[in-house]
Amino acid sequence: MNLRAGVASDRGLVRPANEDSFLVRRGLYAVCDGMGGARAGEVASQMACLGLVGLDPASSGKKELRTAVVNTNQAIISRSLAEDHLLGMGTTLTAALFKEASLILAHVGDSRAYLLRDGDLVQLTNDHSWVGEMVRRGELTTEQAAVHPHRSVITRALGTDREVEPDVKEVEVSEGDRILLCSDGLTGMVSHEQIAALLAGIDAPQAAADALIKAALAGGGEDNVTVVVIDVMPGEGLQPSPGEGDQAGEEILVGPSDRGALSNSPLQRGRRAGAAVRERLGRRTAPAVRPVAEKPGRGGSTAGGSHPADTPAVGRETPGTGATASPEATVTEAPPEGVRAPEAPPAVAIPLAAQGLSGQAPSRGRRRRRWLITAIAVVVVLAAALGGFAAYNSSVYYVGKYDDGSVALYRGLPGSFLGIGLSSVVEVVDVEYDLLASYMQGRVDAHDLVSKEEGRAFLKALDEQQ
Repeated sequence: MNLRAGVASDRGLVRPANEDSFLVRRGLYAVCDGMGGARAGEVASQMACLGLVGLDPASSGKKELRTAVVNTNQAIISRSLAEDHLLGMGTTLTAALFKEASLILAHVGDSRAYLLRDGDLVQLTNDHSWVGEMVRRGELTTEQAAVHPHRSVITRALGTDREVEPDVKEVEVSEGDRILLCSDGLTGMVSHEQIAALLAGIDAPQAAADALIKAALAGGGEDNVTVVVIDVMPGEGLQPSPGEGDQAGEEILVGPSDRGALSNSPLQRGRRAGAAVRERLGRRTAPAVRPVAEKPGRGGSTAGGSHPADTPAVGRETPGTGATASPEATVTEAPPEGVRAPEAPPAVAIPLAAQGLSGQAPSRGRRRRRWLITAIAVVVVLAAALGGFAAYNSSVYYVGKYDDGSVALYRGLPGSFLGIGLSSVVEVVDVEYDLLASYMQGRVDAHDLVSKEEGRAFLKALDEQQ
């Protein structure tokens, strides 16, 4: 079979740098999503991709691919322990090795591999994430998992455990199949249906990869996003099928080469963010234009005098004419010499009785009743607000660090008000906060609000990792 591939990567609209990496080589492809903060995530994802470069796609199989992933995991851990600024770094890895009429996948983390066949898109990998495991146990639906506050917490990654076990599986492929490898920056921003439509509707792999990146940015671009699209073409012996803009030769690509896919210019970032918002809200629509009163004539005015609201704005289309008002049309000319401008109508004094006023100050008893009614209304509103807050505060939970250095489940909101704590400890587990990987510490420190069941499940996941 022939293979033709396209690859694209972007740091997104929120993250300061791109910590994703990819590997594109004829017959061998990978996407890695780094984690760990600073440049640690970038280092881990690059090491994961480079750890596969030594494989020969023509002679390697399941055993060799698995060994390469395990050895790469050890290398990432060793470097993490040797360099303090890289301590706790880790990365996901999803790799695809093509062998004759089959595809061998190696997978760790929540990056994904998909197969598009006859218009149907099927996910080939299982997310090694907390919410992914809850979905497989039937505790969450796919829709709930997509918006869950802990959806980014992964349970398996390279660099976080010396005994990591990658999922390795073999899948049959045939001519006409399209394979997608991607980081969660795509799947977190673009729906399954939209991914399927873009893959099925765009012929060239590189154009499809670019379109997927664009869709992720339009969806919010909240994370780094990397995609590799591989087409299985007619032919024999894994020979490349050249295509304009597509990677298909003998070269080995490890990237991205530009970790700052967006300009550092605030203006340009603002434009990109604005474009994403417009895409999410729909196509640009013409602003509603308030009807403009027709002017009685050049230099004239209505009997009541001109009013700013009666003058069309410069450059705005006047309804019903299709023409654009010129700057000159907005200027009210002075009357010709010798012609007196119309005078404004004289002010008319309106009696107080006609205004519904007696002209006398309200009585003291009436003022007292008004004050009492106002005070009662304020008390009722405050009581209702306090009651609603108390009810809400007793219904939410979060996971945080306990005083003795362990991890606990709290009921209520994090923080305090007027020196009074808003939360109380519900359950403490024997999990040492300082021994957690840095990305897991970040999830604990985030204090995301969850239900009691979700909080306990999170504690259980932390306990199982230590």
